[in-house]
Parts: sequence; C-alpha cells; structure tokens
Amino acid sequence: MTNIVLIHGTWCDGTVWGEFVNELEKLGLNVYTPTLRYHDLPYEEVEKKVADVSLDEFADDIVDLIETLDEAPIVLGHSLGGLLAQKVAMKTKTKGLILMGTAPAAGIFAFYPSMVICFYKHFLRWGFWKKSMPPYKHAFYDYCMNNQDEADKEREFSKLVPESGFTYFQMALPFLDKQKGAYIDFEIVTEPVLVITGSEDKMVHPNIAKATAKKYKNSTLNIIEGSDHMYEAPKYRDKTVEVIEQWLKNITNKEL
Repeated sequence: MTNIVLIHGTWCDGTVWGEFVNELEKLGLNVYTPTLRYHDLPYEEVEKKVADVSLDEFADDIVDLIETLDEAPIVLGHSLGGLLAQKVAMKTKTKGLILMGTAPAAGIFAFYPSMVICFYKHFLRWGFWKKSMPPYKHAFYDYCMNNQDEADKEREFSKLVPESGFTYFQMALPFLDKQKGAYIDFEIVTEPVLVITGSEDKMVHPNIAKATAKKYKNSTLNIIEGSDHMYEAPKYRDKTVEVIEQWLKNITNKEL
C-alpha cells in the first residue's frame, strides 16, 4: 500500500478529514492524519502556545513523522497544509504532492478581494505576528465553507482552534521574515504534483493554484466547478476523491 500523509489547514486538527480518510483508504492508500503542533490541545491552551510557531516548525514535525515510515509517502496538504507540504518536500523524500486550495508561497500574488476580506481583521491587530489567530465565524462560514450545508458548517466550526499569527506574518509579509519561511525552491521537487482548486474558493483564490501549478515541471491542475475551500467536506468530497484517483492512476502508470 502507498502511504499518504494528510496535512490539515488553518484552525483545524487531524480529525477534520472525516470520511475523506475512508474514501482514500478505498483507493488502496495507507492514510496518516497528523495534527499540527498544539492543535490537539483544548482551545485556551492552543491560544497560549501556538502564536509564535513557525512554518518550519510545523513542517519539521511532519518530516519527523515521514522519516519513521517504511517508505516515502505522497503528501497531501490543504490550505496552510498545502504550503507546508511543499516545504516538507524540500526537506525529505516524497512520492508526490497533492495540494488542495494551497496557501501561496512567497512571490505568488495573494491580495485578492475575498482573501483580504477574510483575513483583514487579524492583520489589523497590532502585533498580530506574535498573537494567536482565533477562528472568526463569518469568515469560516462565508469564505471557507460558503457552498456547504449549514449543519456541516456548524459541525466543523465547533472544532476549530486558534492559529499561529507568526505563520501568517510569514505568508503575508514574506519580505520581512528573516526566516524566509514561505519561500519554496520549486526546482527541488521533481515528483508529480497535483494542484486542486475550486471555482468558488473564496479563502484561497483559484489563481493561486494556477500560479502554483506553473511553478512545478511535473504538475497537474484540476479546477472543481462549484467547490468552495473545503474539498474534503461532504458536498465536494466525492469529486475531490475522483480527481485524486485519476491522478494516482496516471502517475502509477508513469512513475510509481
């Protein structure tokens, strides 16, 4: 069985994948669902501890997991996890990347109106780079799960925890970041890359996926019509799995 490591996005933990895991297992994949550092703690503890965690610290935790596996995995990252997946691929061997609604690497334009509206309240707080970022209901409902059913929105929002303000400083203002955390060396990654976006993704504009796919020599771009940012959520889960299944068949024939 091929290993696949799933890296969740902002405010979430490893339980966010739900039935998506079962669907991937049906494809013959051995699925790992790690939780990013501190995200599995109670809300108040996460709020105290996560604020200054860096992109490299998050990525290194995933690398540590991968290097315990019997063989290199495919790494699937969603949103923030998509950027982390790319960083992981710079640091250790992978069989390929699946980037779903990936956050932008440094140098990729990201100031689209819907994204600015979604996050501006965080960036207006003085010292946001050293504060945790709480999940805001309106942003999650209207920009992340905008095309999902109300019950699914409520269920997912109830599980969210604060995010690292420092990682968002690194992504939003990479030219000020001494660590250069959001910079990706695209030439290092020669394995196949699948980039998935949704035509109605308001949290990470589809143009970011298009720009990301162009950075990789061995990439495939798939735009899911009607999908919002939560590709693993019920409404677009089957289509997302279908896209992944087809890509897996293609790369198995060519490379794996």
